[in-house]
Amino acid sequence: MESSTQTESATSASTVKGGSGRDNVAWRATSTGRNVVLVGTDLLPGRPLRLWGAAVEIAGGGAFIRLAILGPYDGWTTGQLLAVVLGRFEAEQAHSGEAVVAEIVRHLDRAAAVQREPQDGWPVPPVSFEPAPPGSPASPFPWSLARAGQFAIQMCPDAEARQRGVTPEQLLAVIEMALTSWLWITPWRRSCWEARREVRAALALEAERARARWAAHVADCDVEPDLG
Repeated sequence: MESSTQTESATSASTVKGGSGRDNVAWRATSTGRNVVLVGTDLLPGRPLRLWGAAVEIAGGGAFIRLAILGPYDGWTTGQLLAVVLGRFEAEQAHSGEAVVAEIVRHLDRAAAVQREPQDGWPVPPVSFEPAPPGSPASPFPWSLARAGQFAIQMCPDAEARQRGVTPEQLLAVIEMALTSWLWITPWRRSCWEARREVRAALALEAERARARWAAHVADCDVEPDLG
């Protein structure tokens, strides 16, 4: 995945084009420099993207989070992704007790409360969480894998985004871009606007927090050992 420092959405009416092929609909770079790109293939006129998902840069490679568009078993719904990221921040709040994490949880609770899937009545599969398998990097969190139906997301096991896996900031970016993309098709959905506002607030808080954590990690690595 090519590196990019652009952090603003590239979504525009001219970006979404009909026909076959792949389109980069939007992209972000997180506070630690990991890219998130919303992509789609085989666009249908007047419909959201047929294959809709996010390519996520992780340590040493990449991951793809497929998003549901034709039904709840077609990929991750925004409600499921909210459940995953909320579960991660609740685990982090229990571990760290940081006030800013509690504020992020409040924003995500509100987002989950107002969010409605575009097609009412979808029987959405529940989200489950699984602990890291034996031999995985040590983690302060009780689980590292989120699963819904046949789809799974491997979360980064550490808070400084040094290991493989999707970071909470990246997952928040995916949710924000997915909600924004839906608004081009269903701009009348008040629940989507409200959910996106709360997710954006949580994303801003986590980005600031992640920058501070990464700066502290770099500072610790730069400290020269005391040889005296």
